[in-house]
Amino acid sequence: MTGIPGSRTAGPGRVDAADGVVRLVEMAARLEPGSLSELVAEVCEIVGASGGRLFVADYGLQRFRQLDSNGAVGESQLIEGTVAGRAFATGEVISSMEAPVVLWVPLTDGTERLGVLEFDFVSADDVVGDVVDPVIAVLVLLLVTHSRYSDAWNRARRAKAMSAAAEAQWALLPPLACTTARVAIGGILEPAYEIGGDSFDYALNGDRFDFAIVDAIGHGMAAVLMSGAAINSLRNDRRADGDLAAAYRHADQVIAEHFGDSYYVTGQIGTLDLTTGMLTWLNAGHVPPMLVRNGSFCGELRCAPSMPMGLGGPVVAIATEALQTGDRVLFYTDGITESKAPDGTHFGPDRLADFLVRASLDRVPAAETVRRLAAAVIAYVGQGLNDDATMLLIDYRGNAAQV
Repeated sequence: MTGIPGSRTAGPGRVDAADGVVRLVEMAARLEPGSLSELVAEVCEIVGASGGRLFVADYGLQRFRQLDSNGAVGESQLIEGTVAGRAFATGEVISSMEAPVVLWVPLTDGTERLGVLEFDFVSADDVVGDVVDPVIAVLVLLLVTHSRYSDAWNRARRAKAMSAAAEAQWALLPPLACTTARVAIGGILEPAYEIGGDSFDYALNGDRFDFAIVDAIGHGMAAVLMSGAAINSLRNDRRADGDLAAAYRHADQVIAEHFGDSYYVTGQIGTLDLTTGMLTWLNAGHVPPMLVRNGSFCGELRCAPSMPMGLGGPVVAIATEALQTGDRVLFYTDGITESKAPDGTHFGPDRLADFLVRASLDRVPAAETVRRLAAAVIAYVGQGLNDDATMLLIDYRGNAAQV
């Protein structure tokens, strides 16, 4: 049931991959922003499908919603337990075995998962594999580009109402996932529609992967403004090629000057040398990250904490750890481990470590690991998280030739 049936190539009278890509790009240039369903209809015609439906993943990556020419259609549906959800979670094209053939194609921007395109074909003979893949790749680029000029895509991503604070926080984030030959990253924010003071940031700069995760005191817009100030200060230093100590000091000054003495932001600020595997980080009063190596939990990575940003104080320590190929390091906020079940018991670090180990042994990709973990925390709590819960998982892949 997995893969494109037949993997046929274009024959006489059929559109080949190059012609299909050109045709799609030329059409996109004529369309108004937000005309996403027209792009999907054109793709269906190019690949020979009799119909198609676009399903957009919601902010929490737990639900789908269909998007057509009138905008979002109907109620959202769970990703888990559906064939479309399986294609989304695995990143694999899935097809039905009987005619009429249905093809579920995951939509990914690089490695960030956006949704699924569901095609209808009269028979397997109508599926031309070498046209589907390149045309879908171009479609994703066009969907992302068009979403910058219209609210259509972001409206479809909403499985429920979103707070203004969450709107601001999501606008600050980088993509939730990124994968290269040497590193894979997966991040997520919960509660997706009410997130307040948690955030993360990262950038791939040549042989360096720079990152930060922060947790501002309080909730709502005030906390978002603090975490936004911290992230943008850290981002500014990173882009000026500053070191971790300077980045910490500047963010500390920004929070103190603009929010007052009783406000602060905890965080972890770090960089990973993708050539050597050397992880270097500074702990600003934050919970320590967890390390999984060779399918086993190796404990927390300790760095003597400096004061949270905004409270002043010197840099106490900058820690280093030599990562090995296959190592996974999870940075997270305390809302994960302090989430409570209805009986009052915490999710806790032991449960978190066990989940990480099992996901690593099952070779679950970084992005899917944090998505499933967020779902597990939500299910554990049952009736809404009592605090923001954020994760940034770094999967060091080392030298691609050795993986």
